[in-house]
Amino acid sequence: MFGPLTSEEAARIARLPRVNRARGYRLYTVDGTRWIDCWADGGRALLGHRPRGVSLRLKSTVEKGTFAPYPSVWTHRLKKELIRLFPGFRGVGLFENFECAAAACGIESLPRDPLDMEPTTDRISGAVWGRPLLRNHPRGDFLFPILPLPGMTTIQGVLFAGDGPPPGAELYSPVILAALTRACSALYGGQTPYAPHYAGNSADIWERRGPYMLFRGNINDYDEVFEAYFARGILIAPSPRRPSVYPRELSPGEERLLRTGAHDA
Repeated sequence: MFGPLTSEEAARIARLPRVNRARGYRLYTVDGTRWIDCWADGGRALLGHRPRGVSLRLKSTVEKGTFAPYPSVWTHRLKKELIRLFPGFRGVGLFENFECAAAACGIESLPRDPLDMEPTTDRISGAVWGRPLLRNHPRGDFLFPILPLPGMTTIQGVLFAGDGPPPGAELYSPVILAALTRACSALYGGQTPYAPHYAGNSADIWERRGPYMLFRGNINDYDEVFEAYFARGILIAPSPRRPSVYPRELSPGEERLLRTGAHDA
């Protein structure tokens, strides 16, 4: 599932020591420890915490002084990247946040998460979250992309299969739009495909779907599994209902930790 964290889930994430910096799929805390981040901000850090080229794009845009939400080229460019990311839709709109997007589309509940559906699902009626890099992604009347930029909870795109929602002014800071555009385009350049299955000693409790790790063990054991990984400096999803993300970059030692962490509680 994708959506707001419960208080219990948020409390689990808050147990991390204070994070001083982040690189790729690793978090570095003020107490000098390094963590493997498989939670990945719910999927927003799908490409890690510094998506390739985003820092340079931000610097370039900031140096131009274009902070204010005035019309810019980046609105159109971001829309093109979203269509490229999720082809086959008729159009795309941008909204200030999810609530505004849902209201414009007449949606009264959260979109369905494709990871909660059977892999063979082709289409549903209503709205679906858009998960980048998920093969055979199901389509809906509306698709709400989970944008691949950590911490980005403002600006919600909507792709629509039929008539779209009423257009808005779509005035957003070019700094944010430029960063989102570069993050989306980074999903294509020089990316190696994920292995179709999760290998290792933990194969019995995880199902791999693209970059996403779905918990398939006993739900009642998840607290123990979470604590086993946490004790080894690995942050997985805060509940079994949510997916974790398999990092693209792991050292051999980190890979061993990730594969064995659930079995050494």
